[in-house]
Parts: sequence; C-alpha cells; structure tokens
Amino acid sequence: MTPFVLFAIILLGMALLLILGVLFFGTLKSIKKRYYPNWKFPDYVSVGYAEYLYRKFVKRDLPK
Repeated sequence: MTPFVLFAIILLGMALLLILGVLFFGTLKSIKKRYYPNWKFPDYVSVGYAEYLYRKFVKRDLPK
C-alpha cells in the first residue's frame, strides 16, 4: 500500500465520520424543532442526565 493510498483511506474515513455526525445532529435538531420547539437543550449533558431526560420527556411523548 503506497502512502498516497493510505492517506486517501484516512481522509475518506474522516470525511465519512463528519458526514455521519452532521446527519446525526441534524436529525436531533429536526426532532427538537418538530416535537419540542420551546425546550432548551443544555450545551453539555452528562450521560446520566441525558438518560434521565430521555426517560422523563422523550420516551413517553414520541408517537407510537
């Protein structure tokens, strides 16, 4: 494997991660805009607090 091919594979992997991140956070933003327009998301959420908020608000409010 030449260094150019290795560099291209690494660059492609990073680009795919960025694309997936944009899609994931765009989906979260659309869910927030559609179901919770006035809910203020904190900038930083710990994992335990996120699970608490999910159980308290999101899980019971989403349509089945």
